[in-house]
Amino acid sequence: MTAARKALCVAAVALAALGLARAQGKPGSCSPASALQVCAFVCRSDLECPGYFKCCPTACGGFVCSKPVTARARPAVKPGACPAEPGGPWVCSSRCAVDTDCRGALKCCRNRCGALACQRPLLSERLRRGRRGADALAWA
Repeated sequence: MTAARKALCVAAVALAALGLARAQGKPGSCSPASALQVCAFVCRSDLECPGYFKCCPTACGGFVCSKPVTARARPAVKPGACPAEPGGPWVCSSRCAVDTDCRGALKCCRNRCGALACQRPLLSERLRRGRRGADALAWA
């Protein structure tokens, strides 16, 4: 087998794997190729995109994280409020898009860097009293 033929086989396997990774991604569909002039691969699969965003193609052959075209049910808003003074680590890429992207009682809030991240919400006194007991394990 020639070197060119081997390279072609490797490229075909890589493209097939990339297509499979996209196919196993998040629900929803991409809109027709975006007219954005982003020709780079900002993402390679839906798993690299925050929240419910999908990795979708652009007109010049790149891929970017975009909202899916299909309708999404209105996300549930978890109790509590985001901290007025953002805290947490200096992670500047979003890790969630809506509260339901976060585990347990955590909410999707802006962090110090301005990106969205799962954080402990500020709870009113009434909510704090109701959380004592078995629910307290969710905070551990």
